[in-house]
Amino acid sequence: MMNSQNFFNTLSNRRKIVIGLVITLLTLNLLQLFMRSGEESRLSDRVQSKNFELVLTYAKLDSISTELNKQIQILTHMNEDITSLEHVRDSLESEKKELRSAQLLQEKRYHSIRSKVSVYEEFLNEKNTEITSLKHVNDSLISENSHLKQEKTDLKSKIDNLRNQQGELEKELDAAKILTAYDFTSFITDQKGNIIKGDAYKAKKVNDITVQFKLARNSLSESERKIAYMCLVDPDGATIYNAINETRSFSLANSEEKIFYTVRSTFDYDNQDGSLVQITYSNKSFLAKGLYTAKVFCEGYQLGKIQFSIQ
Repeated sequence: MMNSQNFFNTLSNRRKIVIGLVITLLTLNLLQLFMRSGEESRLSDRVQSKNFELVLTYAKLDSISTELNKQIQILTHMNEDITSLEHVRDSLESEKKELRSAQLLQEKRYHSIRSKVSVYEEFLNEKNTEITSLKHVNDSLISENSHLKQEKTDLKSKIDNLRNQQGELEKELDAAKILTAYDFTSFITDQKGNIIKGDAYKAKKVNDITVQFKLARNSLSESERKIAYMCLVDPDGATIYNAINETRSFSLANSEEKIFYTVRSTFDYDNQDGSLVQITYSNKSFLAKGLYTAKVFCEGYQLGKIQFSIQ
């Protein structure tokens, strides 16, 4: 009986020990599971926090990159140097590319990139200030340039007006310088040297034809040797023109028109009223019957004319 009782007591103690060991192991497993769960949770939170920081850092870099591109466009339009901006933008784009591969990014390099965000932001603010200043200067220059253009336009208008007035005065002065001729008369000389006056002559007696006139005083015209041209127009309206290996023509004033003449004569203009001038044409051919017109020109202007008939 005693042996049987001892056996059951021993068996009961073993069960207790086994149960205690099982409970202990279960407790240890539960504790280990809890601790592992807490560590994984902390690790997950840390990863999520890092990912959020990465996204935030990338967003800031991307925003700075956008502003840099805007500044580059503005400064390019203003013909300013953009070398430093382009260098910063290239560096920034390279770091953005690294952030996009965040799983391969080492912790130290990540913090290095993150620390540059404030540097980039400060650089961006400096450039914004510089651009604002340049815009003010540019606007001021544009306003000044517009003012100068208006002044230039006004000045040009005044100069044009003065030139027009000068041109008108010069025309009036030229017109005032034109010599005034009066008392036109004509006569012929026959083969014997006899002078025949009148307004009708016999063709067979005409050896020389002379036209004479007087000049009025003109204080604006210089006292000098001048040239008078006579155009002797026949009854058919053609100017008698004997070309002897030379071009006999002159230009009208303020015109490129060439006028053929019959004969010319030089005279000394003394600026005295009543100065007498003569032009003589030596006839070398037979003159047809009819009405002739002798026109006299000097310095490009017609001084007058006289008519006579050949019988």
